[in-house]
Amino acid sequence: MNQNESKLTDVEKINVTSAVDFLVPYVHSIVKISSEVDLPIEDFKKEIFNLYFDIDSQDHGRIEASAQHNNFTFSLLYTGTRSFVLKVDGVHTFSGFTFMETNKGMNIHDDLNSDNEHISNILMKQFLKYYKSPYLVTDVYKKFILEGKSFI
Repeated sequence: MNQNESKLTDVEKINVTSAVDFLVPYVHSIVKISSEVDLPIEDFKKEIFNLYFDIDSQDHGRIEASAQHNNFTFSLLYTGTRSFVLKVDGVHTFSGFTFMETNKGMNIHDDLNSDNEHISNILMKQFLKYYKSPYLVTDVYKKFILEGKSFI
């Protein structure tokens, strides 16, 4: 990993750090809402809107929502209490990074995109390091929630 880290420019290091500071609490927030027990569907939709998601379709309690923030696309399929699929894909700067979590578990990897292998690999490792441990709500995340603007 040290060899890969040395390949990152200062801008890439800042981007990866900002991405992790954004992704970890954002993904935790999405998963927390999607895992709530006894959350009425209207309250679920309000919570998703508060995270700047768009509802693409809904039918009999099944909701498909999506968002694109900070060089990541987010797709959420919610089929009821504690039944969801969340997929996060890196784009542009973070192309190759993929994360998926369901109510059954998670999967994360980098696609070894030939042009972006070093960034997606380091992002994957840093994300896992902080996602699995207790995390702090970062200033980067707070700013995003308040302003709803992408910054990476």
